[in-house]
Amino acid sequence: MSGGVSLVMPMAGRGSRFARAGETRPKPLIELAGAPFFWWACESLRRAVPVEEMVFVVLAEHCRDHGIDRAILFHYPQARIVALPEVTAGAAETAMLGVKALRSRAPLAINDCDHAFRAPHMGRAVEEMRAGRIAGALLGFASQDPAYSYMRLDAQGAVCGTVEKQVVSPHAIAGCYWFASPDEMRGRYAAYRASCSYPELFMSGLYNQMLAEGARIGRIEARRHVSFGTPEECARLDPVRFAADFGPAPRKAPPA
Repeated sequence: MSGGVSLVMPMAGRGSRFARAGETRPKPLIELAGAPFFWWACESLRRAVPVEEMVFVVLAEHCRDHGIDRAILFHYPQARIVALPEVTAGAAETAMLGVKALRSRAPLAINDCDHAFRAPHMGRAVEEMRAGRIAGALLGFASQDPAYSYMRLDAQGAVCGTVEKQVVSPHAIAGCYWFASPDEMRGRYAAYRASCSYPELFMSGLYNQMLAEGARIGRIEARRHVSFGTPEECARLDPVRFAADFGPAPRKAPPA
C-alpha cells in the first residue's frame, strides 16, 4: 500500500450505560484483557493499514478527572488530542471536530473506541479510495441483531444506503467509517446535519447523503469482529479467547 492513512477516534461520550452499571471510568479507559478499550480499537486499524496521523476527541472533564489524555499519549505519543467542553449532538459531530484538526489529506478512518476487528482486505479499499473509484467505505460483519446499524444493498450487492437499528441485510455496520479524504466528510456534513431524521447524528447516516449525491461506497468484510460497547456485550466476552484473537496487550500505562 502506498502511504499511510489518518485516524480520528471520537471518544467524547458519557458512556452512560456503563455508568449505570457502576463503572466509574470513561468507557475508552475500561480495561479488557489487559488493555483499555481504545487501544484494541486503534490496534485493529493499525494492523490492517499503516496509520500516519491520529486525532482523539475526548471530553475535557475526562482529561481533568481521569487522565484520558495521558493514557492516549502513553500508547501513542504522536497523537493529537482535541478536548471538548461538553458532549455533542452525536458521533458524527464529535468526529467532525477531530477532522478539523487533521493536517493530512490521506484517506480517513473514523473508528469507534469500543470494538476490535480483523480486516485483512481493508488495504484494498484504501487503494480504491486513493484511485478515486470509491468515495468511502463501510466495515461490516455478519449479524441479525437489531442493536446495530445495517448496510442496505442493491441487487448487485453494492451499498445503496444505511439504516439504524433495523436488519435490512446480513451486513451490520462495524464502527469503522472510511472516507477517501477529510474533504469527503467535510463536504457532506452540513447537508447531513440539516436533514438528519434521527435524534442524534450517527456516523452511518453520512453515507446516505454521499449516496444521494452520486458517490460510490465500498464494503469491507471483517474476518472477525467483536463489539464491547455495552456492559452486556462485555459480559459475554471470554477475555482469554479475546486476547488470543487480538492480543497481546501492551505494557500498562502508569496510574493517572
